[in-house]
Amino acid sequence: MRGTITDWAEAWLLDCRARGLSPNTIGYYRDAVKAMVKVVGDKPMAELTADDLRAFLVKSFEDGLSPGGVAARWRAARAFVRWAVKEGALGVDPTGKIRPPKVPEADLPVVREWEVKKLLAAAEMGKNPLRDKALVMVLWDTGLRASEVLGLRVSDVKAEAVRVRRKGGAVQGVPVSLPTYRAILAYARAERPPSDHDALFLTRSGLPLAYDGLKMVLRRLAEYAGLPPKPPHAFRRGAAVAMVKNGMPSYALQAMLGHKSPVMTAHYVRLAEKDLREIHRTASPVIGLIKRQ
Repeated sequence: MRGTITDWAEAWLLDCRARGLSPNTIGYYRDAVKAMVKVVGDKPMAELTADDLRAFLVKSFEDGLSPGGVAARWRAARAFVRWAVKEGALGVDPTGKIRPPKVPEADLPVVREWEVKKLLAAAEMGKNPLRDKALVMVLWDTGLRASEVLGLRVSDVKAEAVRVRRKGGAVQGVPVSLPTYRAILAYARAERPPSDHDALFLTRSGLPLAYDGLKMVLRRLAEYAGLPPKPPHAFRRGAAVAMVKNGMPSYALQAMLGHKSPVMTAHYVRLAEKDLREIHRTASPVIGLIKRQ
C-alpha cells in the first residue's frame, strides 16, 4: 500500500500487537517512530533514506540522550524500517548502510548481597514490612523483571515456584527458595489488604502496585538503610551476578532470566573486576593444583 511513515507505523504497531508484544514495548516503539517523524517529516515511506535516519540519530544525540538511549531508539526505528521493507513499502533497506551508535561499556547499577541484607532490615521500619520484605526477596531470589513481579497474581504462587508472564506472553514457572515462599505467604496472610484485584502486591488501599509505586518503595527502603537508591532492574542484574558466582550454569541462568538467546544472557551479565577476583579465588587452576599436592 502507499502511505506516509505514520501510516506504515500504525500498521507496524498493529502487527506488533498481533504478535503479542508487551504494551510497554509497543509504547516505546511508538515514541521512537514519533521522534523520527519529528526529524524527517511525515514523508511517503517509500522516500525514506539513509541520510534521513542519520539525521534522526544526530538529533537524538543533540537532544541529550545517552549513547545507550540513542542506541535503544535506533533499534526501534530499525525494526520498523526493516518490517516496512518486508511489507514492500521500500525497495531498498536504508538501515543496511548505517552503523549503529557506539555504546561505551559502562558499569550499570547492581544490587549486592550486603545491600539486600540492609534493605530487608529497613523493611521492618515501614508501614508495610511484610509486603516490602517479600518484594525485595522476590526481586533478589528470581531476577524477574519489575513488570513480571508486578504482574504476579495470588494464584501464581506455589510452594517451589511462581508462575510468571514473560515478555511476549509466554508463561513460565520460575523457582523460588523456601524463605522467599514463606515471606510471600506471610504477606498474603497477614498484611495484604482485602481487594477485588488478584494482583499479589497491592498498595495499602488495595490497588495493584504500579511501577512508580515499586520505585518509591525501593527508594524509601534505601533511604532507611542509608544506601543510594537503585532502580528495580539493578536487582535483576545483581541476582544474575550472584547466581553466576554461586555456580549456576549458563543454560539455567538463561532460563531464570527468560532470555531467548544465550547471547542475551552473556551480554547481560558482565561481571565486574571485583566479581571476577572473587570467582578466581575459588576457581584458580594454580590454587587447585596446590591444594591437591
